[in-house]
Amino acid sequence: MAAVAVVSPIAAMGLLPWPDSLVLALFVVMGTLLPDIDVNGGRPQRWLFGTLALAGAILAFHLVADLKVFSLVAVPGQVFTVEAIALAILVWFLIRHPAATLFQKMTRHRGLCHSLVVAALWGLGWVYLGLTWLSTPDLLVWLQGLALFVGFLIHLILDELYSVDINSARIKRSFGSAFKIWEPAFPLGSLLATAALGLLLWQLPYPHELMEWLRVGFLS
Repeated sequence: MAAVAVVSPIAAMGLLPWPDSLVLALFVVMGTLLPDIDVNGGRPQRWLFGTLALAGAILAFHLVADLKVFSLVAVPGQVFTVEAIALAILVWFLIRHPAATLFQKMTRHRGLCHSLVVAALWGLGWVYLGLTWLSTPDLLVWLQGLALFVGFLIHLILDELYSVDINSARIKRSFGSAFKIWEPAFPLGSLLATAALGLLLWQLPYPHELMEWLRVGFLS
């Protein structure tokens, strides 16, 4: 519902075509799931590491496929090699299991993953990936990154609202653990996340297209 409420006015006002608006709604939904990647065994965590493992395997396969040594399977225009397939399987396993287990040991629920620094990292990280590797149009990739951030922010705000028991007129002990700039209990992780965010801000170009879109659509 939150994704529809955020994106529907954009499509209704004609600021984006409906297909692009629906994609933005999907990014908002994904953003609402991302803070819970620190829930051990939870669906967001399984989906994240499953996706990363698949992407890593595909990337590893393509990086070594050009070796074309000990050809295993040949199809028109491409040769699959023993090395490429073996490395793809190894990368998938390492990300899906040891890396996921290490992540579980290093994080706790409502820790650093429930912070504004990490929210900005997800949004800007997607923008960097889209501009650098996916050749996504500038305006769309900036809007997608913004949608991720907004979805993440919605999750944090709702977590804090659920920490207030209105009927009993009391504040639960979990209040303040969801919405924060960084994680004071994990200073090293907070410092590294802030440094990574600063690096992204330094690397990314100024979002001229996004600023112009906002000016024309909402400020004029």
